[in-house]
Amino acid sequence: MRVYVLSVSSSRLKVALAELNLPETEAAAESSLPAPDSRLDLALTRSDFPAEGELLDGTGLNLDRALACLQQTAADWPRPDAVVTLAQWDDPAGGHWAGRPQVIRIEPEHLALAGQDLPTGAVLGIRGLRLAIAWAQALAVPLLTVPLPQSTELPAEARETGIPGLKRDPRFHVLNSEMAAREAAFDVGKRFSEAAVVTAHLGSTSSVTAYQGGRPVGSTGSGLSGGPMGLRQAGPVPPATLQQLIQGGEQGWPPRHAWTEFWTGEGGLRALTGYSTVHELMAAEETDPRVQAAAAAFVHQVACAVGQQAGALTARPDAIVLTGPLARWDSVMGRLEARLSWMAPVFVVPGDPEFEAVAHAAGRALLGWSPVTVWPPEAAAAPGVAAGAAGAHHTGHHSDSHYTGSR
Repeated sequence: MRVYVLSVSSSRLKVALAELNLPETEAAAESSLPAPDSRLDLALTRSDFPAEGELLDGTGLNLDRALACLQQTAADWPRPDAVVTLAQWDDPAGGHWAGRPQVIRIEPEHLALAGQDLPTGAVLGIRGLRLAIAWAQALAVPLLTVPLPQSTELPAEARETGIPGLKRDPRFHVLNSEMAAREAAFDVGKRFSEAAVVTAHLGSTSSVTAYQGGRPVGSTGSGLSGGPMGLRQAGPVPPATLQQLIQGGEQGWPPRHAWTEFWTGEGGLRALTGYSTVHELMAAEETDPRVQAAAAAFVHQVACAVGQQAGALTARPDAIVLTGPLARWDSVMGRLEARLSWMAPVFVVPGDPEFEAVAHAAGRALLGWSPVTVWPPEAAAAPGVAAGAAGAHHTGHHSDSHYTGSR
């Protein structure tokens, strides 16, 4: 099974051929794990280009030029089963869909309509979605969209604030965190649906999330939702300090910029040290006392956040995962492992595996291991659509997790 994965950011156009297969040991013999818990082997062939110059038409992406670029890049790739990208579609029926979809499938005959009825509020995702629709149309294959990984549904007790009528809605790195947790469960010999895993995604923004029974049961959130310090994200701020921020404080606050930009763009390791990348931090660590002090604070906050989320579990964690761009900081990851390994084995997975996470979500949907929602909703009632949407290998199993991205 293969898919083309597409992502368009403010500066790059990224594409990959993702080939997904069951491991040979499971393909050759009946596995001890039921199908929805099986592991998928993933091989990626990547390519990326600056989303500027001839690919732009004014300030927007020139679809014809971008599509020609994709077609040239994929000229030698085998034909895909689908094109995949990140996007969240509106529910025009006002509650027609039960819960938030994990993967949304658009058949080739509905792609023209999709191009005219794009979802709102998808921020940078709109440019990529337009291009993905055009590419799927040119290939005459379905388009799979994975909801933007911004939030998830947690148990009621994990959302309570103690202020009547005010609930937490923590946004965190849903796709990347779950994929890392799923892989860690396999690495310790457990089904994801039976494992207890805490995942810390550490990057420009950071979040720590606890998984049990294949679902998130607690999260610090990230950015304005909470979370430990990141490269550009401030860590936890107590209410008294927040009040000082709002009222002006000793340092001339409140900030000149919007809260979101202030909290997730002007704080964290970058603000404390002046360095903008993990490579700069690593290079300056031995000689710059600012980096040494910030690293100690970062280790302390992440370790505390992992311990906090371990408290959301009803059993000792089977694994702890440290992932994200900051997981490349070897000396800091070593200190975190020393702090946390008394609880469970610690796995360090450097990088930001968005492509892998999107490809895995699509592969599980194509195999029928997770629910697929048909777009537009009225198409789901058409004869034969349900079977087609679930994929040729539909097993009837439901997902043991929920991707529930919001716009």
